[in-house]
Amino acid sequence: MSERNGSTAVRGATLLDVAERAGVSRATASLVLRDTGRVSEATRQRVRDAMAEVGYVYNRSAAAMRSNSTKTIGILVTHIGNPFFGELIGGLQEALGAAGYSCILASSGDDAAQQDRAIAELRSHKVGAVAIVPATTSRQDYSRELNELELPHVMLTRHSGDLGAPFVGPDNVLGGRLAMAHLIEHGARSFAYLGGSLAIHNRTERRRGMQDALAAAGIPTTALVDLPSGRGSQDGLRVGLELIDTHPLPDAILCHSDNIAFGVYRALRLRGLATTVRVTGYDDIATAELWEPPLTTISTRPAAIGERAAQHLLDQIEHGVNEGFVVMTPQLVIRESCGCTPDRLDALDATAPVV
Repeated sequence: MSERNGSTAVRGATLLDVAERAGVSRATASLVLRDTGRVSEATRQRVRDAMAEVGYVYNRSAAAMRSNSTKTIGILVTHIGNPFFGELIGGLQEALGAAGYSCILASSGDDAAQQDRAIAELRSHKVGAVAIVPATTSRQDYSRELNELELPHVMLTRHSGDLGAPFVGPDNVLGGRLAMAHLIEHGARSFAYLGGSLAIHNRTERRRGMQDALAAAGIPTTALVDLPSGRGSQDGLRVGLELIDTHPLPDAILCHSDNIAFGVYRALRLRGLATTVRVTGYDDIATAELWEPPLTTISTRPAAIGERAAQHLLDQIEHGVNEGFVVMTPQLVIRESCGCTPDRLDALDATAPVV
């Protein structure tokens, strides 16, 4: 999986920017920043010059947290029972554990007030940093508030619109475009996007990608029915029945998550429409390939996001380095729910990136 730093808005220079400008590895740039390691003076000067050229600012307050915190990291998600978050947490814990850190896990219930209480509780345990999936109703300046608490942190999968905040998550615009473009290739011309809250940015971004694919194919955006819902499979069942009972059945259904897709599968079966509509999911959780038909979906590799977020946090608390907004490239995983037949799948590398 590749990654890139977001460039859709003005952001602070990162250590990766410095390394690329100086023509060195990110690890070497970090050694120069901390004035450690076996690095030649010529290379050190090249890195210092690159820092000045890109306007990189060293976050010394975050580095100072090392002497005032434990070797413990807080992980705060909206719903611990969500399979996606289970894989995300696993990636975080494995990478942080390898670096000698233990983790304290908490849940906000997707409620901003409960989120604040959880942060206060984690701070009482003197955690060195927090990895957080923000509640839907989080304040837009929430990252700034955490900075004021001198608490190193990284936002996971969701952001509040502040593209200067530390963040690791998938490119949702690309993910939406990949899913829609594949369905268009199948000949689909009417669509529904089901699930997810209108309040979260990742839903807005996915829809933007879908609209981009429609425009590229010359299909009007009115061809896409948009029905938001809650997060779980029961919500997918409800919104799936709502679509079937109140709208003409579309050629294809794009689901906000794999969990939503599982509920939509049930709705289609209850109405006697199983396998009559092309369906895609989002996330590629471990059970997605076990359903019938196996679910075509967008793989965001939550465990890899967790591993990358752990690196982001370790850079902050150990080196005072904040990489900012990191966006990871999703992949289209083609199975059968989109209408691909087994013989076609045999001819495809179903796990290769489709861009």
